[in-house]
Amino acid sequence: IGWRPAPLLLLLLLPFCLTSVAVLGPCRSWVAIGRWGLSGTQCAARPRVSRRSSLSDDDCTTAEAYLSSLGFSDGELRTLKARYVQRFEPDLETKVKPCIRWLSDLGLSDLEVRKAVVACPMMFRQRLEETSKPVVMWLKGLGIDDSQVADMITKFPQLIGCRLEENLKPTVRWLKEVGLDDSQVEKMITKFPKLLSCSLEEVLKPKVQWFKELGMDDSQV
Repeated sequence: IGWRPAPLLLLLLLPFCLTSVAVLGPCRSWVAIGRWGLSGTQCAARPRVSRRSSLSDDDCTTAEAYLSSLGFSDGELRTLKARYVQRFEPDLETKVKPCIRWLSDLGLSDLEVRKAVVACPMMFRQRLEETSKPVVMWLKGLGIDDSQVADMITKFPQLIGCRLEENLKPTVRWLKEVGLDDSQVEKMITKFPKLLSCSLEEVLKPKVQWFKELGMDDSQV
């Protein structure tokens, strides 16, 4: 019998599947500028799709030229630059190439890497060692395997820019407080990774409090 979340939690999660959510820290701007998502698939079954130009890495002196050589279309590049907010000039060697390589190493296909970058180009402004990599290590510490992590990032690229102490850890603690065990928490956040970016005080807790005011006890919630 497959796991099924409590009906109330399904009601809580439904809006997150349809619209962007309020989040904390740097994630707030990330969610506001990117709404792309894909349905979950197994990473092992993902074909690696690539459309590269004849340019070599040595020929690419700017981030835009490099991304074009990886198969980013003109339309994708226009969207990416519009979402970057500032002038699109991230450092090619210290920001762009390491980020692209890291996403690929996580298990995202070439197509998924392109879509993730277009959805969330702000990842080029983050420091992998300080922000993105700790998030992935923490997720794996919860028992989430490599293919699930890749799938979560595919669904919600902004996840790798969320802060552990302000966003991720408090949300997981809260899910356990409302009655979910470790296995249920793992399944819920892998299915709905956007949940991890929600503000507890502004979004999640008020919803639960509203249900309690309707007369539901903790076990029902």
